Amino acid sequence: MIQEKAIKHAQYVNSQVSYLGEGAWHQAWQLTSPQHKSMVLRIPKKIAYKKEVAYDANALLAEYGGTEQYYSWVNQVVPGAAPEKFVYHVSEDLTYTIESFAGSHVDLHDLNREDAQKLGSEFGKLYRKLEQVNHGLEGFGFFDWNEESGLHGHFLGDFHEFVTAESKEIIDDYMDLLTKRPIFNKPEIKEAILRICENRLIEIGSPVLTNQDASPENWLVDNGQFRIIDPLPFLYIGEVMAANFMNLYETLFVELAHTERYGKHRFHECRETLQSIANGFELGYCGQNADLIRKLRSEQMIQVLNCAVSHNQMFIEGLNEEQIIRYGTKEDVENRLTVFVEKLIELQDQV
Repeated sequence: MIQEKAIKHAQYVNSQVSYLGEGAWHQAWQLTSPQHKSMVLRIPKKIAYKKEVAYDANALLAEYGGTEQYYSWVNQVVPGAAPEKFVYHVSEDLTYTIESFAGSHVDLHDLNREDAQKLGSEFGKLYRKLEQVNHGLEGFGFFDWNEESGLHGHFLGDFHEFVTAESKEIIDDYMDLLTKRPIFNKPEIKEAILRICENRLIEIGSPVLTNQDASPENWLVDNGQFRIIDPLPFLYIGEVMAANFMNLYETLFVELAHTERYGKHRFHECRETLQSIANGFELGYCGQNADLIRKLRSEQMIQVLNCAVSHNQMFIEGLNEEQIIRYGTKEDVENRLTVFVEKLIELQDQV
C-alpha cells in the first residue's frame, strides 16, 4: 500500500500507524513510536471533487515548499503555533508529507462565546504578525516553484500595476453585475465600491505574507495552545486575506452549511460562534486602529462583491460537478445573491 511505501521511504518503519481521516486533497495517518514524537503522514488523493488529480511536480513543490516556509515563519512570530517539523518528498511514484502531530481538531460546537472570541483574536494577531515578516520572496500571489527560481510568488510583474488593474476589474465586474442583477444597483453600494478602489491605489504597499485557507478544519488545539496546519500561503495585500477570513466567518460558512463540501460541519448550528470568532479576529488584527478597521471592512466588501459576481456567473453558465459539491444547487447559488446584497449594505457604512 502507498502509505506503507511512504513510511518505509521516510524511515518510520517502527511506528504504530492509525488512520486519521481525509480532507479534500489528502488522506492522513498518525505515526507513533517510542523513538520519536507523534507525526502525521499525508498522501495526496488520486481523486478530488470526483475528478482525477494529475501529477504536477512543480505545483506540489510549490505547495509543500510554501507550507514548510509558512510553518517556519509562524513559529518565528508565535512559537508553537504550527508544527515544528515538516518534511516532504515529491516524485511521480511516491509523494507524501510528514509533519509533527499538532493536536486535536477544534470543535466549533463545543466553544462558548468567550472561547470563540479568544480563538478568533489569536488568529487575528497571528495574521497581523505574519505581515511583519521579511519573507524575502520575489513576486506575489500564490506560490510557484521551478528549478531556476525556487519558491516565489506566481506574478513577477509590478505590484502597483497589478493592483491598479485588479481594482479596475472590480469596478467593471460590479457595473456588469448591475445590468444582470438590479438588486445590486444601490447608490450607497456603488459609492462605497468606487471609494474603496480609489483608496486602494493610494495605500498600496509591498506584498506581505498571509494565508488564504481560513477553514476551521485546519485549526488544532494541543495542551491549551491553538495551532494551525495545512495553510494556503499567499503574498499580497494583508487586509485582503484578513477580509477573506471575516467574509467566511460572518457570511459564507453559514451560507454553505448545507453543501456536500461543508455539510459535515453543521455551520448553521453555530452561527453565533462563527460571529464571535470574526469579532475576535477583527480585534486581534486591528486592535483599536480605526484606519485599519476601515481597510479590513473595505476589503471585506470586495470579498462579498466577488462572491456575488462568481455566484451570478455560475448561475448563468450552470454549475459543474465540483461547483455543485462546493456551492450547492443552482437555486442555492441564486438565493445567496440576496444575502450578499444585504451584507454589502451593512458594510458600506463602515468604509
